Amino acid sequence: MNIMNEDSNNFLLSQIDHHVNSISKLSSTSDVMNWFHQSSIHWMMGLFIMRYFYLNHDLSKQQLINEINKHIASDAKKTTTTEFRYIEDCKSKKYITTDTSYTDNRKKIVKPNQLMIDSFKQWFAEHSINKII
Repeated sequence: MNIMNEDSNNFLLSQIDHHVNSISKLSSTSDVMNWFHQSSIHWMMGLFIMRYFYLNHDLSKQQLINEINKHIASDAKKTTTTEFRYIEDCKSKKYITTDTSYTDNRKKIVKPNQLMIDSFKQWFAEHSINKII
């Protein structure tokens, strides 16, 4: 019984270490990934931008905010103004582009640029538990 607990603990410890390492600034040399790892909102933003990119679906700024807020605990949420500021900061760093929607001129569509795409691919290749790339 003790061996099983030790094996279970070792497995859980390896999982913890893996997840800490995956978002640690000590294990990433990418400014892009360090920017997205600075908070759960930033991380969710990056993941949803990439998700919509790979699904080949448009993602408006407002949809992005809605997706983030759907998944962030209430006490971690920021104001919509702050979240839009994060998007603009991401754009100013040239990690994303925004274009006017073809179907609705009021919407700004968010897309990753090649640097973001390459950085996330590299991050997933290095940090996926099941190597998918």
